[in-house]
Amino acid sequence: MPNRPDIEQTFVQLLVGHQAALNAYVYSMLPGSPDADDVVQEVNALVWKKRGEFEIGTNFKQWIFSIAKFKVMALWRDHKRQKVWAMPEETLTKLMEDATHICDNEGDIRQEALRECIQQLSEKERGLILSRYMQGNSLQEVADTVGRKADNLKGTMHRIRLSLRACVSGKISVWRATT
Repeated sequence: MPNRPDIEQTFVQLLVGHQAALNAYVYSMLPGSPDADDVVQEVNALVWKKRGEFEIGTNFKQWIFSIAKFKVMALWRDHKRQKVWAMPEETLTKLMEDATHICDNEGDIRQEALRECIQQLSEKERGLILSRYMQGNSLQEVADTVGRKADNLKGTMHRIRLSLRACVSGKISVWRATT
Protein backbone atom coordinates (compact mmCIF):
# COMPACT_ATOMS: atom_id res chain seq x y z
CA MET A 1 0.00 0.00 0.00
CA PRO A 2 2.51 2.66 -1.08
CA ASN A 3 -0.12 5.41 -1.60
CA ARG A 4 -1.55 5.22 1.92
CA PRO A 5 0.83 7.83 3.46
CA ASP A 6 -0.02 10.25 0.63
CA ILE A 7 -3.74 9.75 1.20
CA GLU A 8 -3.33 10.23 4.96
CA GLN A 9 -1.21 13.34 4.42
CA THR A 10 -3.79 14.77 2.04
CA PHE A 11 -6.55 14.00 4.53
CA VAL A 12 -4.65 15.71 7.37
CA GLN A 13 -4.11 18.76 5.15
CA LEU A 14 -7.81 18.89 4.35
CA LEU A 15 -8.77 18.53 8.00
CA VAL A 16 -6.35 21.20 9.19
CA GLY A 17 -7.26 23.48 6.30
CA HIS A 18 -10.96 23.32 7.18
CA GLN A 19 -10.69 23.91 10.93
CA ALA A 20 -11.59 27.60 10.73
CA ALA A 21 -14.65 26.84 8.61
CA LEU A 22 -15.67 23.99 10.94
CA ASN A 23 -15.32 26.23 13.99
CA ALA A 24 -17.32 29.00 12.33
CA TYR A 25 -20.02 26.55 11.28
CA VAL A 26 -20.42 24.97 14.71
CA TYR A 27 -20.23 28.28 16.58
CA SER A 28 -22.83 29.84 14.30
CA MET A 29 -25.21 26.95 15.05
CA LEU A 30 -24.47 27.09 18.79
CA PRO A 31 -24.04 30.82 19.45
CA GLY A 32 -22.87 31.45 22.98
CA SER A 33 -23.04 27.77 23.91
CA PRO A 34 -20.30 26.38 26.12
CA ASP A 35 -20.77 23.07 24.27
CA ALA A 36 -19.46 24.40 20.94
CA ASP A 37 -15.82 23.51 21.69
CA ASP A 38 -16.83 19.99 22.68
CA VAL A 39 -18.85 19.56 19.49
CA VAL A 40 -15.88 20.67 17.36
CA GLN A 41 -13.66 18.15 19.18
CA GLU A 42 -16.23 15.39 18.72
CA VAL A 43 -16.56 16.21 15.03
CA ASN A 44 -12.78 16.12 14.58
CA ALA A 45 -12.58 12.78 16.37
CA LEU A 46 -15.40 11.31 14.30
CA VAL A 47 -13.98 12.70 11.05
CA TRP A 48 -10.65 11.08 11.86
CA LYS A 49 -12.33 7.81 12.74
CA LYS A 50 -14.29 7.84 9.46
CA ARG A 51 -11.36 9.03 7.32
CA GLY A 52 -11.40 5.77 5.37
CA GLU A 53 -14.94 6.56 4.19
CA PHE A 54 -13.96 9.90 2.64
CA GLU A 55 -13.09 9.83 -1.04
CA ILE A 56 -10.24 12.23 -1.86
CA GLY A 57 -11.40 14.64 -4.55
CA THR A 58 -14.95 15.00 -3.26
CA ASN A 59 -16.24 17.95 -1.24
CA PHE A 60 -14.47 17.69 2.13
CA LYS A 61 -16.12 20.76 3.62
CA GLN A 62 -19.59 19.46 2.82
CA TRP A 63 -18.66 16.11 4.36
CA ILE A 64 -17.40 17.55 7.66
CA PHE A 65 -20.30 20.02 7.80
CA SER A 66 -22.79 17.16 7.52
CA ILE A 67 -21.03 15.37 10.38
CA ALA A 68 -21.09 18.60 12.42
CA LYS A 69 -24.76 19.11 11.66
CA PHE A 70 -25.64 15.67 13.01
CA LYS A 71 -23.51 16.25 16.12
CA VAL A 72 -25.30 19.55 16.78
CA MET A 73 -28.68 17.90 16.25
CA ALA A 74 -27.73 15.11 18.69
CA LEU A 75 -26.65 17.69 21.26
CA TRP A 76 -29.89 19.59 20.72
CA ARG A 77 -31.95 16.41 21.23
CA ASP A 78 -30.00 15.57 24.42
CA HIS A 79 -30.49 19.04 25.82
CA LYS A 80 -34.15 19.05 24.85
CA ARG A 81 -34.65 15.74 26.65
CA GLN A 82 -32.87 17.11 29.71
CA LYS A 83 -34.85 20.36 29.42
CA VAL A 84 -31.59 22.35 29.24
CA TRP A 85 -32.55 24.29 26.11
CA ALA A 86 -35.90 25.72 25.24
CA MET A 87 -34.93 26.36 21.61
CA PRO A 88 -37.63 25.34 19.13
CA GLU A 89 -36.56 22.96 16.37
CA GLU A 90 -37.39 25.58 13.72
CA THR A 91 -34.85 27.93 15.30
CA LEU A 92 -32.16 25.25 15.19
CA THR A 93 -33.00 24.50 11.55
CA LYS A 94 -32.77 28.21 10.68
CA LEU A 95 -29.42 28.50 12.49
CA MET A 96 -28.10 25.56 10.49
CA GLU A 97 -29.21 27.07 7.19
CA ASP A 98 -27.72 30.45 8.10
CA ALA A 99 -24.50 28.80 9.29
CA THR A 100 -24.00 27.05 5.97
CA HIS A 101 -24.54 30.28 4.05
CA ILE A 102 -22.25 32.30 6.34
CA CYS A 103 -19.48 29.72 6.23
CA ASP A 104 -19.62 29.40 2.46
CA ASN A 105 -19.28 33.17 2.07
CA GLU A 106 -16.64 33.45 4.81
CA GLY A 107 -14.45 30.87 3.10
CA ASP A 108 -14.69 32.67 -0.23
CA ILE A 109 -13.89 35.99 1.43
CA ARG A 110 -10.90 34.52 3.28
CA GLN A 111 -9.53 32.97 0.10
CA GLU A 112 -9.89 36.23 -1.81
CA ALA A 113 -8.28 38.19 1.04
CA LEU A 114 -5.40 35.70 1.18
CA ARG A 115 -4.93 35.94 -2.59
CA GLU A 116 -4.75 39.74 -2.38
CA CYS A 117 -2.38 39.62 0.60
CA ILE A 118 -0.06 37.16 -1.13
CA GLN A 119 0.06 39.51 -4.12
CA GLN A 120 1.15 42.33 -1.78
CA LEU A 121 4.21 40.37 -0.63
CA SER A 122 7.56 41.03 -2.23
CA GLU A 123 8.39 38.73 -5.11
CA LYS A 124 10.94 36.91 -2.94
CA GLU A 125 8.47 36.40 -0.05
CA ARG A 126 5.72 35.32 -2.43
CA GLY A 127 8.10 32.76 -3.98
CA LEU A 128 8.94 31.34 -0.56
CA ILE A 129 5.27 31.01 0.45
CA LEU A 130 4.21 29.50 -2.85
CA SER A 131 7.10 27.05 -2.85
CA ARG A 132 6.40 25.93 0.70
CA TYR A 133 2.59 25.81 0.79
CA MET A 134 1.31 25.67 -2.76
CA GLN A 135 3.95 23.32 -4.15
CA GLY A 136 4.21 21.40 -0.87
CA ASN A 137 7.99 21.57 -0.55
CA SER A 138 9.49 20.92 2.86
CA LEU A 139 11.22 23.75 4.69
CA GLN A 140 14.57 22.07 3.99
CA GLU A 141 13.77 21.82 0.26
CA VAL A 142 12.86 25.50 0.09
CA ALA A 143 16.00 26.42 2.05
CA ASP A 144 18.16 24.37 -0.33
CA THR A 145 16.53 26.03 -3.33
CA VAL A 146 17.18 29.58 -2.10
CA GLY A 147 20.58 28.77 -0.60
CA ARG A 148 19.72 29.44 3.03
CA LYS A 149 19.80 27.44 6.23
CA ALA A 150 16.47 25.91 7.23
CA ASP A 151 16.65 27.43 10.73
CA ASN A 152 17.06 30.94 9.32
CA LEU A 153 14.33 30.38 6.78
CA LYS A 154 11.99 29.15 9.50
CA GLY A 155 12.05 32.59 11.16
CA THR A 156 11.47 34.32 7.84
CA MET A 157 8.51 32.06 7.04
CA HIS A 158 7.04 32.72 10.48
CA ARG A 159 7.30 36.48 9.94
CA ILE A 160 5.67 36.20 6.49
CA ARG A 161 2.81 34.07 7.90
CA LEU A 162 2.21 36.62 10.67
CA SER A 163 2.14 39.37 8.07
CA LEU A 164 -0.34 37.42 5.95
CA ARG A 165 -2.53 36.68 8.95
CA ALA A 166 -2.66 40.37 9.89
CA CYS A 167 -3.37 41.37 6.29
CA VAL A 168 -6.21 38.83 5.90
CA SER A 169 -7.75 39.83 9.24
CA GLY A 170 -7.61 43.49 8.24
CA LYS A 171 -9.26 42.86 4.88
CA ILE A 172 -12.00 40.75 6.49
CA SER A 173 -12.62 43.43 9.13
CA VAL A 174 -13.02 46.03 6.40
CA TRP A 175 -15.38 43.73 4.51
CA ARG A 176 -17.50 43.12 7.62
CA ALA A 177 -17.66 46.83 8.38
CA THR A 178 -18.98 47.58 4.91
CA THR A 179 -21.65 44.88 4.82
